[in-house]
Amino acid sequence: MHELAKKTDLCVQCGLCLPHCPTYAKTQNENESPRGRLALIQAWANKDLPDSKKLQSHIDNCLLCRSCEKVCPALVPYGEIVDDFRNAIHSKKLSSLNLTLLKQIAHHKKINHAAQALLKRYQSSVLQKTARLFKLPQLLKLDKIERLISNKQNSSHYLIAQDFYPAMTEVKGDVGLFSGCMGSLFDQETIHSAIKLLNIAGFNVHHPNSQTCCGALALHNGDKKTATHLEHINLQAFANHDWTAIISIASGCGSQLQDYKNKKLANKTIDISQFLINQELASMSLNPLDSTVIVHTPCSLKNSMQQEQGAINLVKQIPDIKIKSISPNIHCCGSAGSYMLQHPKMAESLVDDLINQVIADKETPEYLLTSNIGCALHISARCRERHIELEVIHPVTLLARQLNY
Repeated sequence: MHELAKKTDLCVQCGLCLPHCPTYAKTQNENESPRGRLALIQAWANKDLPDSKKLQSHIDNCLLCRSCEKVCPALVPYGEIVDDFRNAIHSKKLSSLNLTLLKQIAHHKKINHAAQALLKRYQSSVLQKTARLFKLPQLLKLDKIERLISNKQNSSHYLIAQDFYPAMTEVKGDVGLFSGCMGSLFDQETIHSAIKLLNIAGFNVHHPNSQTCCGALALHNGDKKTATHLEHINLQAFANHDWTAIISIASGCGSQLQDYKNKKLANKTIDISQFLINQELASMSLNPLDSTVIVHTPCSLKNSMQQEQGAINLVKQIPDIKIKSISPNIHCCGSAGSYMLQHPKMAESLVDDLINQVIADKETPEYLLTSNIGCALHISARCRERHIELEVIHPVTLLARQLNY
């Protein structure tokens, strides 16, 4: 409590964070701003404010996008403070069925593998159409997570079964690939694309089977104990190897890995697009693509990892492509890990702002590229609900599709 109060005291209440906070922009409520939340946590830590559902609600409404940290002159570790508060009150909170299911899939490999098999069967048969026709997800109170599942089977022909993929050109080094729990479940094509591009770039790719969830889902929901346990598993899988880099294909995972206490692993972690653009890509022959794409930069990539230029520069390698960016006025898509499950109204409002800007353009893009699986799932789901045809994929997936190899 004393340490938490000490951290909050760093805030000088200047208010520079306010214009950058998505929830404050929507509500104009000081309690829904970084400055307001820090004041509430400080009052609670100093025992001037009792714990209550209202207090917890204001802190839980935070997306942890960390836009405030990027502009804070006092360098307040806002995300760390919120995580510490949520951890302190974790035992008093109950998880929803959607969040509980997501945690089980994310944290346990056997359940994740079973979910992959079930998902394949669910999408490839009449089960999905039948379930949605009779509104079974709503009846079972699983609609918030079921909406993330695509209408068509995804990445069915990609099998990531090995733990080592040798370079296809002159070997430059070895890298470890962190695929993440949700990537393994929902987006095998991106994992396959990342491996292929890294191999062509001259890197042996190690994909440890023992790796697990990065721990962000648990940490941001106040379960620091589980997050630490998952961190230790990943340290055993990655930290004992002298690899050039640890490659992340989801910026939410990459951000969490960079925050690990083991600095050897943390400092080696880099986003896949940022890593590739730093390599000599002359060996990659790419077919032209006469299409318009819009690049969405996840909060974790721009505010935490601060590697937002990698994706744009990587896609520029494709001949004839037309690239557009999301307005800086759009701060967050509303995905934010499990936020879209727990705060659907705010999450929907935020993603609608993003989508409305995309479709308002005279030349509607064929693709939206994003470097985080959670953002991709959330944006795709909302596009389907609004009957908007827009393929949402990872930048490396688009690059790999254009390979003339």
